[in-house]
Amino acid sequence: MLSQSGTINPPLLETGVDRQGTGGTPSSLTARQVIKIIRRHELLLGAIIFVIVAAVLAIQLTTSPVYEAVATVQVELNDDSGSPDLAVRNQQRVSNEANLYRAPSLAERVVQDLKLAQDPRFTAYPLPPKAVLDSARLTRLAGQLMSMTSVSNLKDSDFIDITVRSVSPELSAEIANQYPVSLAAFRMEMRDGRQSMIVRQLDSERERLAAEARRAEQAVSNFRRQHLMLQGAGGPEDYQQINRIAVEAASAAAMRAAQSARAAGVAQAVGNISTAGATSPLLDQQKRQLDDLMRTRSEMSQMLGAEHPRMKGIDAQIAETSANMQQEQARVISAAVQQAQASAARDTGLARSEAAAAGSRAGQLEGTLRAITGKAFANTAATVELNGLERNAEAARSAFTAMSTRVQEVKASLAESGIHSRLVSPAAVPEMAVSPRPKTATFAAFIGSLILGLVIIFGIELTDNRLWSAEQIYQYFGLRTFAMLPELTGDALTSAKANPVLQDPQSLFAEVARGLGSEVADLALPDKAQTVLITSPISGDGKSTVTLSLLAAAVAMGRRAIVIDLDLRRPSDAHLRSTDERDSRPDLIDYLSGTVDVQHVLPAPEPANPTGAPRDAVTFEPVVLSARAPASNPVALMRIGRVNHLLEQLRPRYDLVIINAPPTLATRDSRMLMDAADHTLMVIRWGRTTIEQVRASMQVLQKPVDGVVINRVDYAEHARRGYGDPVQFYMDSAEYFEGDTARPRRWYGRGVEFPWRKKSHYA
Repeated sequence: MLSQSGTINPPLLETGVDRQGTGGTPSSLTARQVIKIIRRHELLLGAIIFVIVAAVLAIQLTTSPVYEAVATVQVELNDDSGSPDLAVRNQQRVSNEANLYRAPSLAERVVQDLKLAQDPRFTAYPLPPKAVLDSARLTRLAGQLMSMTSVSNLKDSDFIDITVRSVSPELSAEIANQYPVSLAAFRMEMRDGRQSMIVRQLDSERERLAAEARRAEQAVSNFRRQHLMLQGAGGPEDYQQINRIAVEAASAAAMRAAQSARAAGVAQAVGNISTAGATSPLLDQQKRQLDDLMRTRSEMSQMLGAEHPRMKGIDAQIAETSANMQQEQARVISAAVQQAQASAARDTGLARSEAAAAGSRAGQLEGTLRAITGKAFANTAATVELNGLERNAEAARSAFTAMSTRVQEVKASLAESGIHSRLVSPAAVPEMAVSPRPKTATFAAFIGSLILGLVIIFGIELTDNRLWSAEQIYQYFGLRTFAMLPELTGDALTSAKANPVLQDPQSLFAEVARGLGSEVADLALPDKAQTVLITSPISGDGKSTVTLSLLAAAVAMGRRAIVIDLDLRRPSDAHLRSTDERDSRPDLIDYLSGTVDVQHVLPAPEPANPTGAPRDAVTFEPVVLSARAPASNPVALMRIGRVNHLLEQLRPRYDLVIINAPPTLATRDSRMLMDAADHTLMVIRWGRTTIEQVRASMQVLQKPVDGVVINRVDYAEHARRGYGDPVQFYMDSAEYFEGDTARPRRWYGRGVEFPWRKKSHYA
């Protein structure tokens, strides 16, 4: 914060600090920081938005209205092949049709069909009605038409939209509706004649091959008819037929022999017929009855004796049943013999009949076999000539088949390339203009310019390596900022007596400078003189002004202070005037060269009372020890021993010795003089000194720096930028300062001097 001493104490939070002074990494941006960045560049952002929006709005208001007409055509897909990639192929066809609508040749055809070269609605320089349209003008008009026309087709759709924009609503509709008509005529002229010729040639060749195939097949047929050769005669078929008949004849002879043997065997086997197994239902019943009686007798014999009446009765029944069984068995055997003899006689007759039939068939087959064998030998002799005729016929058929396939493929391909589209939704004459649209365009321009402006200002912030605030100093180098001094003008730049600290002690600059003096005084050791070295990265940062301001603040605070200006190379640009310019005493160069001693270059410090009032505090005169002209050989004069001797002579006389050193990056004098000083302050210029310059200065010095003084700060602009430091709120305490105080300016006040904002000598 901005304390009574004017010190800027940066917050220790929100920053990542490298305590070695090599720089840290700033924290990520917050929403508040983003808003602050936008506020810093609000004038640039407003200018970008205003220029772009104004330009777009002016263009929109001065542009002629444009009308848009849309005609929709549907592509007819002539493909019924049923292939799995049919959808992909059809989509490709729709895309090809859309490309045809975008073709320059079609645009030229539309220009010719609608006679747009003679239409004043289309061209500003129409041709007379009977004038000839040359190719160059036609190409130019076609290009103009293509710039007015857009063709679009949706994926997985067979519809194509033709959109035409024109200042004439009627002309836009006419052109959109003419595109399908011109494409159909163009396609018919360029394609139909060539396709018809190809198809006629292919059909003629196919008919010729068909006639040759018919003649070859007729020759084969005539030869077979002449030689009585059926299909397959004279080939393996004849041999197979002979073998088949021979097999059948052999089979018939074998069957005859088998049946004869069978007849003889049947007659012989009659006597060998066995009747052991002959039976009848009655015989079976008698056997069961006998079994039952035998079982009953066995059971009764265990309880009764053999002479028991019941046992005798059972024995009588068993004997009777056995006799009946013998009688029935004899009858059954006699019947079986008679039946076997009858069956054998029947089988013998049948076998003899079948043997006779098989013998007759075998004779017939042998005769047929001899006839077929003779014919087969004849067919074999004619097969050679027949094979030649069949080869000719097969070649003719193959040629005809190949040509037929080729004709179908060519016709299919021609059908595919013959896709055409038809107008399904003619373009109507539009009533409302599609452009200009001032509201929409202005809003879009505002959004676009806002985004562009934000990109530009954030790009500026990201690429801006200049130092603007104490927080940046602390972030990158870990250094305190002792003060942020407003800019001075006039004699205050080169004279300590003219400094506002002495001339306007109630001013804002005086308060900040006294804060710098307090911070420097806090570094001093008790009862010991203090030596402070002031340097800057480059010239023009205002280190001489800061030196004089610190000198004025010190003497105003009652300290005896002196400035030693050791910037001997350019005293003409940074000359610190002594107390009396007309003083003829030797200067600093005389002392450093060894010509005079210290007492010859120093005035006797005398207390002064500027106001003359007895109640005013006692102050001392500011003393400046400098050179009147640039040194011819400053390196030889800048001897650390001589400088240390000078400081030893000055410490008993002064409380504060301020060394104004050369810029750090210009010479290495500051590095050498740091050994002679107790403390070192680096002066940077607000909004001009870069991070790289300070980092390079730290590398050159190779020793710690106690703090930084930011010089030539535009308090109004700094407050407007909103860095969040105490300077942002300096106006809240403006009543504590005398004189005019610069007010924070908004965008409408920048660059304009208002009556209440008077230019002061330090702001």
